[in-house]
Amino acid sequence: MENLKSKIGIVLASHTREPASFSLELVNKWIELLKKENLDIYFNRHALKDDKEIREEILRLKKNNPDLYIIIPGNWIEPPSLCHPLEEIRNENILLLGFPESLKLISEGHFLGSNSAFTVLRNAMNQMGFKFTAIQEFPDREVTLKKIKDLICVSHLLKLIRRVKIGIIGYCSMGIYTTCFDQLKIRNVFGIEIDTSADSYILFKYMEEVKEEEISEIESLLQKTCSINDEIIKNGSLKKSISMYIALKKMIDEGDWKGVSVKCQHEFSTYLRCTACLPLTMLTDEGIMCSDEGDMHALITMIIMHNLTEKNVPIYFGDIYKLEEGGFLMGHCGLSPHSCASKDTAISLIPENPRISKDGKTTGGVISSYKFKEGPVTIGRIENDINGSYVFHFSKGTVRPVASVAFGVSTLVFEPDGDNDFFADNQLANHYVFVYDDIMDKLKTFSKLLNIKMIF
Repeated sequence: MENLKSKIGIVLASHTREPASFSLELVNKWIELLKKENLDIYFNRHALKDDKEIREEILRLKKNNPDLYIIIPGNWIEPPSLCHPLEEIRNENILLLGFPESLKLISEGHFLGSNSAFTVLRNAMNQMGFKFTAIQEFPDREVTLKKIKDLICVSHLLKLIRRVKIGIIGYCSMGIYTTCFDQLKIRNVFGIEIDTSADSYILFKYMEEVKEEEISEIESLLQKTCSINDEIIKNGSLKKSISMYIALKKMIDEGDWKGVSVKCQHEFSTYLRCTACLPLTMLTDEGIMCSDEGDMHALITMIIMHNLTEKNVPIYFGDIYKLEEGGFLMGHCGLSPHSCASKDTAISLIPENPRISKDGKTTGGVISSYKFKEGPVTIGRIENDINGSYVFHFSKGTVRPVASVAFGVSTLVFEPDGDNDFFADNQLANHYVFVYDDIMDKLKTFSKLLNIKMIF
């Protein structure tokens, strides 16, 4: 998605009779810390006294389209003076930030009174149906600063995700119920549009239009970074895979997609005789999130988790299996991003296993075989909830590479930080997503803001 700066708008409010200079000093000190982040900060550097002033400032801020509005009662203010102007941003991401009292500050002559306004406003805004986050802490404290930075990151994603369109080529594969999706529910909860206008026929036609010189150029690039098995050249799988990659890029550009899923089984695997494994691998490494078997819930999970990580953190999508000995075996279901490979490993492009075709004999395609990076990860998946929304299962843990279970498939073991059986009992489907990053707090914030049930 767009690599834009996060934007925040800050409103500091105070009663006319109350001194605001110290509250303003606290906010300015906090803003200096925020300036170290990749943020655009909009704040007029003074405390606003009445509803007219506050409304005018909110309307001014709206022109900058902030990801998050931070509303601060710096000391006592009559609640309607602050709450009524907030109707202008009722459907926006709001943080209500209040200051606690401090015996140390009181001894220095600073009794703030922010708590009184904060608690009344928090209760009133809940009763009025506002969707907001409330934090009552000094914002320059390290723990609080992290909470607010996570909230800014999630708010930025929530703005972006409502502009996202993703493509699906085909529908759910092999009757995998967990890949079935409700397009209107996805729009309602996440704001994501799913473009269903494409199909396998269009992709195959675009593949036929790819020029030989385009294929040769991509093949030369792959030869610089990968060991290429002769069989995939002889049977035409490499050429078909590169043609599919180029054709998919054309469809992605035409549709303005930020992600794509394909129904690889069985149109690709059996009739085209070329799975989408290598094309989807290459696209994911380029920042276009991909899933196979028409798994839109996994694709949405990838988009969320990818955009909550630090820049260029590797992301992985694959099959997951509980191990009797503890932990979970994972292997790629199609795509296997090269960014997940250990630095000390060679990446081999090898033939797809014929077993995945409908008759178990006549498939083609290319898979990437390598040793995984070892390290801490956050793993998760979104899935349909019986109550008409979604459930998000996520966990921290570690991954370590193990020998390929079969056919050269890159394989690892995931070990959750928590109880192994708890993870297994709550596993939502056969496909899970992980990132080499700790984004647990951000996932909790994301789920809370969208009122999605969490399992962790």
